[in-house]
Amino acid sequence: MTTALDKNMQALQALFGNAALASRLGTTRIAVVSSAGALEPSAMLLATMLADVLARLWPTIDFSGLGAEQNLVTALSAATSGGCVGNGLTVQWAPPYDIVISIGCEAPSVAKHILRVGADGWNAQLGPLADCGGSDNPVGPAFASAMAAAQVFYRVFEAELNGRGAVLIDDCSVDVRKLFDAPDLEVSEFDVGETHVFGVGAVTHGLVQLIEHWPRRVTGMLHLVDQDRYGSTNGQRYAFMRPQNAGQQKVVEVGVRLKAAHPGLLVTPHVKDLNTYCAERGYDKPLLRVIAGLDSAEARRHVALKLPERAVNMWTEGVRIGAGRYLPGFQSACLACDYLEKTDTLLDEVAQLHHQTGLRPDLIRSLLDTSRGLEPHEAATVASRWGIAPEQFCGQPLRSVMPAICATGRLQLPDNPDAVDVPFAFASLFAGIAGFMMLLKDIKGGNAQSQGWTQHVFKKPTAHMHRLLHARDECVCCTEQAHLTTEV
Repeated sequence: MTTALDKNMQALQALFGNAALASRLGTTRIAVVSSAGALEPSAMLLATMLADVLARLWPTIDFSGLGAEQNLVTALSAATSGGCVGNGLTVQWAPPYDIVISIGCEAPSVAKHILRVGADGWNAQLGPLADCGGSDNPVGPAFASAMAAAQVFYRVFEAELNGRGAVLIDDCSVDVRKLFDAPDLEVSEFDVGETHVFGVGAVTHGLVQLIEHWPRRVTGMLHLVDQDRYGSTNGQRYAFMRPQNAGQQKVVEVGVRLKAAHPGLLVTPHVKDLNTYCAERGYDKPLLRVIAGLDSAEARRHVALKLPERAVNMWTEGVRIGAGRYLPGFQSACLACDYLEKTDTLLDEVAQLHHQTGLRPDLIRSLLDTSRGLEPHEAATVASRWGIAPEQFCGQPLRSVMPAICATGRLQLPDNPDAVDVPFAFASLFAGIAGFMMLLKDIKGGNAQSQGWTQHVFKKPTAHMHRLLHARDECVCCTEQAHLTTEV
């Protein structure tokens, strides 16, 4: 059975072209230290989120200090959800360590790398003065945990990241609101109105985690649309996926969590792909707000073609993550503007996958559009082409199969990175946080211009990466919307 370790190998293969580096994950010793300040609300949130995101990648972590037992419970849940036994996760202090992470306190110098992390409210901190405070806002703690987890990865794979723009962050304090040009956001109740979430995967779990932990009332109507069940490898990158989720429908399980956290939020799960859902719902019914947490540019184009009135998008691609808020209109970009069809390649995605898998082009288009899992005979066709056992591909969507083949070394990475991008948990969490911030901005209203934010996960975050998004002349959706507006 494929496990989280296999997914981590695929992610390393996609990033470095070398899955053999996965052995370094098992030999790296990490300690997480907390002190009396761990009783502060922000420290408790930070510790929980950090334990979750670290344990989805690193199998050997020692927890010590106040709250260590609860942090271990969180880490074990995260590891087990990805099919790992968690034997290397313990409560103890047994130096030496490769990396020591301290939560708002000093740490003994018993490691090559010492990383102090803190958070309070909207603020996230790394460095010698990092501290925690009394805020129950989950945004700062989530962002700080993602930064810390990314820096742990950087310190272990520094040589391999050379030339990719990665840098050591030894001191950083950032107000997350300023990154998204939203200085006036407050911790208050909010209403999502009628919102459709298309794709309940890794980045959406990051966003859901923040809604779930939001300390004020959340109301409105939330439609969750995704036909997939949790698989044995989702835990590698799904924030706060739980062991009992395995094999269950994603939309159902996430719906239960959100309704438990916010009884005033009407959550409706739809176990079907977005195209089937929209066709059955009726294209004459407008989509007021959509959140796209999908796994490919093609799927996002399908959302854009439904002409939603507004959209929030989250994405990961290699060492970069990002989110956008789209309010189509005069000179303002729609979602499709960021995902134009490629015209500079001889073969489109379907043709490339046909050559790589041996599956018929019409079948590939159906597999991509519906994201259904491969039937045994389809898995056998793909596996026989590369001399691989087919069992691991049965029931897996085609976009999950391609990274697995690439990780074997038999297939080189195709020109389209969307086919093989397998994000690490900290990258998915970063993107989910960005999507949550865009959602809050959209709910608050204000600026009617589309906007986006992107971040190199191994660089210091900066507000300079926030930008306005303008409509593209070659965008078919903007052309269609302009035509409809003219007719009215």
